Amino acid sequence: MALLTDEKTNKPSLWNQALKAVKGDSTTELVEQFTQEMTLVAEGLCEDQARLRKAVDGLIREADEQKAKSEQDYQDVLRQLENHQKDVKQKLDELTRRISALEKPAAKAKKGFLNLGGDMMSRITLLVGLVCATALIVSVLKLFM
Repeated sequence: MALLTDEKTNKPSLWNQALKAVKGDSTTELVEQFTQEMTLVAEGLCEDQARLRKAVDGLIREADEQKAKSEQDYQDVLRQLENHQKDVKQKLDELTRRISALEKPAAKAKKGFLNLGGDMMSRITLLVGLVCATALIVSVLKLFM
């Protein structure tokens, strides 16, 4: 420590004076200038970071809005599909009911004795068969009497 300050007078020693001669008196000014420049750079970085944060927040907000819109659109489409499905089911039920209603008379007509629900040729054939059977029965009865 004796080299840096003179212990008796507390003045800068020869070593400190030599350093000042080599470095110059502007060391303090250089440190101050460096500090100012670094402060300026730090402030610029802080502003850049703030702008980036605002941009990221805007993108996040936009993405959230798009997500909400997509979910709403999905729900709307789902509702429309459900309504369409209900309509189709109602129409199918109505058609099934109408077919059942039409099948009942058709089944009864097929089970009928004279088959009145058939075509004209089958009716004529049935009548001719009845007339022939009647004639046969009358002939057999006359034969035995």
